[in-house]
Amino acid sequence: MGLRERNAARTRETIIDTALSLFLERGYEATKMEDIAEAAGIGTSTLYRYFPTKDLLIIEPLAFRGKLVESLNSRPADEPLDIALGHVMTELFLADRGDPQQLRQIQQVVNANPAPRMRLLEEFVSERVRLEAAIAERLDRPPHDVFCVMTARLTTSLLEYMGDLAFRDEHDLSEEEIRELFRSLARQIEAEPPVFPVLREAF
Repeated sequence: MGLRERNAARTRETIIDTALSLFLERGYEATKMEDIAEAAGIGTSTLYRYFPTKDLLIIEPLAFRGKLVESLNSRPADEPLDIALGHVMTELFLADRGDPQQLRQIQQVVNANPAPRMRLLEEFVSERVRLEAAIAERLDRPPHDVFCVMTARLTTSLLEYMGDLAFRDEHDLSEEEIRELFRSLARQIEAEPPVFPVLREAF
């Protein structure tokens, strides 16, 4: 990473840290972008260049931004899909995404405010759609293939559920605890698979 990229990363981190402090102190809705720029010691135009909207700012550390597909595409082409997706899941949770306590605080702000919550949902849906296409390409199946679509949706649903469990935990999960959480969920689903809705014709 070059000097310019390092400086940009530091600026983004300063903005997020400053904004989070203000959100926790004043509330998300009461905090304006101008307040964040002033507290961070940067110009308003600079702030908007990094984050065009307030909701994009607060969800930045939580968004995957193509990492699911990037991780899947890095797996060997002949690796079974279930194994590849298992690695994708654990890699995302083991990746360094910043201070866990800060991530919990950001999640609390997002959960308590409709605008960032909706924006995060949109990001999550976009990531899921990209994963659907990547799975179809990997298996040489047509776009919107039902198997690929449902596999991607099950994967992202499990990812979301794991995230909920991890954020609820009172201490930071170690690498082995994250792996064991995934193994435990996998065992439970294998032992009692979710029910698939079936339409029976009336006679």
